Amino acid sequence: MDKALIIYFILLAVTVAAIRFAFYCLKKAGEAYFYATQLTSDQSLRGKLSRKAVLAGNKAAYPIYALSNLAEFDSHKPMKPFKFKGVKCIFTDYYFPNRYRSDIGNEQRFFCDELLEFKDGKRNGYEFFMNCMEALNPEDDCVIMFMPCSKNWHYKRRFSALNDFLEDYYPESSNGYKFITYTGERESLHLTKDRTKKSLEQNYYINCDLTGKKVVVVDDLFTTGCSLLNFKKEIEKKGGKVAYALFLGKTCQMPDKFDIWFTAWCNK
Repeated sequence: MDKALIIYFILLAVTVAAIRFAFYCLKKAGEAYFYATQLTSDQSLRGKLSRKAVLAGNKAAYPIYALSNLAEFDSHKPMKPFKFKGVKCIFTDYYFPNRYRSDIGNEQRFFCDELLEFKDGKRNGYEFFMNCMEALNPEDDCVIMFMPCSKNWHYKRRFSALNDFLEDYYPESSNGYKFITYTGERESLHLTKDRTKKSLEQNYYINCDLTGKKVVVVDDLFTTGCSLLNFKKEIEKKGGKVAYALFLGKTCQMPDKFDIWFTAWCNK
């Protein structure tokens, strides 16, 4: 056999072995970064380590990287006002459904627990309300109304503490807590599947005239915006205009894998 051909095959074998070894090292590096990500509770460090794991090709790190850096993928940022269907909205932070709990950090879990406690009436929401109102800076004569719930007792449990707070600390604004009259109960929209396709059953009516009034809507969670739009229609029927809406949280939307990979590469 020609010596040149022998050398060629030797070099080819060395090259293939080197490439295989490089991929092996990359795989092990990805596993190491992923393991380190799982060990740390620091939110910023989780984002950095999971990004390196993604770049090393570790598929398991994709959701951790995306959820640790969700603002990179979402056009709406926490505590940054944004427009939705003509309404100036704001939310405190991202809410992560329970299926993502193993992929989020301690701070994110704590916020999700806070939000659920607010929904259950175990947290008053004063700080959330004041921070969002300061960022939105609505006119003083706005009517503050609370998003109707599936049941009257849910509504009272969730918003009664905020109602008392408004009467003491926001006397310049009209308190619309008692402007809602319930006619029955309905299924909770947050617990239904395919909620974007679900029509919201009407179980309340607005019992006052809102002609010429600007309204601030207060709710626990922004997901698709369907609840806000339905409530907006009812307020408009009474002559009011929904100018602002504030939410404790916004439900996260998991980006696709290519978007996660591309963002990780672009954020070197």
